[in-house]
Amino acid sequence: MSENSINLFMWGYQQYFRISVEVAAKSLFSLLDKKFTPRVFLIGVLVDERNDRHPICLEPEDCGFKVESFANMESLAKELEKADKETRIFHSHPIAQKNHERAIGMKAYVDAISKILLREDFLGQYDRFISFPTYVDGYLVFVVLELNSDILKQYYSLTKTTTDDRFTVYRSLIESAIYTFLGACQNALKDPEKAIDVIERPADELMRQAGQKLMYTASQAGKNFDGLYGLYDACNEIASMRYEGAIGLGRIIIAPKDHKNIKITLGLKTPIMLSEHRKVRKFLELSDDKSSIVSDSALIYGLGEIRGKYNPREESMFVVDFTSHYTWELSHDNNPLMVVSYREPRLPEEKIDREKFYDILERTFDGIPRGKIDGLWDIAMEATKQRHGTMLVISENAIEESERLGNQCLPIESLTLSKDFIHQITSIDGAVLLDKDGICHAVGVILDGVASEKGDASRGARYNSAIRYHEQFRKRIATVIVIISEDGMINLVPNLRPRIKHSIITDTIKQFKEMLEKQNFDRKAFNKAMSFFNSYNFYLTPDECELINEVRPKLEALDTDTSIRIVYSDLKPNDKMNSSYYLDE
Repeated sequence: MSENSINLFMWGYQQYFRISVEVAAKSLFSLLDKKFTPRVFLIGVLVDERNDRHPICLEPEDCGFKVESFANMESLAKELEKADKETRIFHSHPIAQKNHERAIGMKAYVDAISKILLREDFLGQYDRFISFPTYVDGYLVFVVLELNSDILKQYYSLTKTTTDDRFTVYRSLIESAIYTFLGACQNALKDPEKAIDVIERPADELMRQAGQKLMYTASQAGKNFDGLYGLYDACNEIASMRYEGAIGLGRIIIAPKDHKNIKITLGLKTPIMLSEHRKVRKFLELSDDKSSIVSDSALIYGLGEIRGKYNPREESMFVVDFTSHYTWELSHDNNPLMVVSYREPRLPEEKIDREKFYDILERTFDGIPRGKIDGLWDIAMEATKQRHGTMLVISENAIEESERLGNQCLPIESLTLSKDFIHQITSIDGAVLLDKDGICHAVGVILDGVASEKGDASRGARYNSAIRYHEQFRKRIATVIVIISEDGMINLVPNLRPRIKHSIITDTIKQFKEMLEKQNFDRKAFNKAMSFFNSYNFYLTPDECELINEVRPKLEALDTDTSIRIVYSDLKPNDKMNSSYYLDE
């Protein structure tokens, strides 16, 4: 058999198709998060009566699953279809009913595949999403997209998948992009002989479609069908406009007019249609931090305020913030879902992970009470509202530093920071110097320090001055520097790796060694262990690296299947690793 021959054959171009759509997936999902490493494989189910064809085909054959795992797929699909019978909608027209029955059957196949993949998955590194099938040369061909589970968990998502118990809605921009991609794959399979660029639409076009689909989730909350499809384009047009030379800043609440958590404070006698972009842009001038435009996605009824305690599980109220020229943000319950800049939708970048902030403060200032960190967190969050960016220097010796830096700062009488003062004292150039109790001792601080190899020429002066200062003084003064950029993003210095339990490493090493005693080599378990060791390489001690490097080749020698093998390099300890990176157990 030649190197390019296909054992599990569906059609001649299946390899080319799979590779092409995987490249398209990487282009699309890198726009959302560059850490995504999407993978794609195909599952073919033979539906024609052919004795010379395999009943189940996988492309590629080494996708991580075995054909035998899908032996009961047809019977499982029939069980699921039967269970779904009670929820079916019956149509009066026979053709409509036939199409509906077929859709139910195909969904049962998708659900059956999903259950099998979940059952057979031993690594747990990926979430898998499955397209509806396309008929190709006797097979129903399903496209399976794999995305990193850990990355997916990092992003906020809604919970409801349908509205009014029948219409599909999307819970996040990632989910919308997933099903936009799978739909493009399904459509591309209609021309299975195509071998190059089988998805003709570029990644940014697919992403714009994903943004539109997510916006349907927000527009349906208004319960006005007339506004279902125009909200995304309307927001883009409004964001692009200037009124009397000013950039449009303001907010629109998308919800039913009579929503229990909205009080109309300025009602319009005649509602404005959201499609009247110039009128909307002018009216937006009246909104402020307290009052927002109230719209059901088709009509604007006036200005209103959010009152009472909104129940986020209802998912009945969304907010569009116009943040700058050509830029707007969609959010739910203060959780950003999507940022659209110059008509290009993207995931909101997280300003900072709260757990990381607390972890670094606890490790830098030994014994600091959690209540004190709560206060510092509130100060940092308030400082992100400073439009030109700023920097907070939290120092154990803040009083002494304010005296030492007296000629390059403005020392002040000790002041406990509150929200009212933070915006005021961060409005001037330079850093704010405070202690771990949240007491400010100097403003407008110009940091000193020597040049460091940890500097980054691609970053601004604020970031590099923080690096220089911390590198020079960190060993004698416990210090954390909070760097806030103009877009509200936060960087911390030092940027410590998270702490882990050492036991997860020692337990995995134990299991790794025990593989030598087993009769049959388990390639999947071996690769899972090596993937773990490479991911946690920083946390390995020199002795652990040496032990793993000694066991690995012995296990590799037990692998009799030499057709495809992942080549692993020796692990090396990191000289910056120490016991402070381990959690107490």
